[in-house]
Amino acid sequence: RRCVQETDQRRVHGDIAMAEKLARIFGTEEDKVNCPFYYKIGACRHGDRCTRLHNKPLLSQTIIIPHMYENPPAAVAFSEGTKVPEEALKEAVRHFEDFYEEVFIEMCKYGELEEMSVCDNVGDHLMGNVYAKYYREEDAKSALTALNGRYYAGRIIHCEYSPVTDFHVARCRQYDDGTCTRGGYCNYMHLKHVSRTFKKSLFRQMYDDFPEYRRRRGQRMKDMNRRSRSKSKKNHRHSKKSRSRHNSRSKSHSKSHSRSRSKEHNLFKKSSEERRAMIASWAKEDEEKGKAKPEVSANPPEKPLEAEKPNQHQ
Repeated sequence: RRCVQETDQRRVHGDIAMAEKLARIFGTEEDKVNCPFYYKIGACRHGDRCTRLHNKPLLSQTIIIPHMYENPPAAVAFSEGTKVPEEALKEAVRHFEDFYEEVFIEMCKYGELEEMSVCDNVGDHLMGNVYAKYYREEDAKSALTALNGRYYAGRIIHCEYSPVTDFHVARCRQYDDGTCTRGGYCNYMHLKHVSRTFKKSLFRQMYDDFPEYRRRRGQRMKDMNRRSRSKSKKNHRHSKKSRSRHNSRSKSHSKSHSRSRSKEHNLFKKSSEERRAMIASWAKEDEEKGKAKPEVSANPPEKPLEAEKPNQHQ
């Protein structure tokens, strides 16, 4: 029976270790079952021919509309490193901002948007992809249901849920630094730049058109502040307890030290008879308290002083 129990315990420990390893490598290059690129960016250059699994979420905060935005030729040439006239680049920027504003306003009708991004990549699996992330999953579901089957610029819209929830992981950091050597064919997101003032104006318009989103945002900020305050109070309470514990220890130590010093001082001020009586009383107190009897000094007790003999020569 003991052998069976040890075998079962080893099997359980092995299963736990395997589960921890699978959880650690999920969505990474070490994972030989699930596609890491689809997990990070919601698209894979191999498509359905990929040898790894594409786990499409059943529900998500983020929806993706593949190939919705058509880059102007000037923008495509610029992304590939070709020199483009400045006037053509300005026209491409105006074209993108018009598209971004139109789609952003349409997406706001179904829920409060947290972020919307458009890919600037040239690869077939990322070209023109539009990602819209909502604060609530039910809003993303409403947008997906309403947009599927509609037409934009003469092309049918096909939406799906995306596993991407953190665009900082999905985007190419080298592209943000201007050092990406792969160009538009990079497998990570090259997100089109949206100016901060332009994005702020769109979000302000969203909250003005939909006051209920503003109320949700205010409630969300209150909850965040309440959680942060409770966390800070908990940390402050813990530090206060530790300080009080340390102070009580130091006070008790100082009291005991001062008590022992006062005892020693009183002990040396007394005569030998009084010292022996005092030591006996302390020993009796310790016995009553259940403590060990204190060690008495090893020096033999002093003999009582004899009366001085009269001088014979007097």
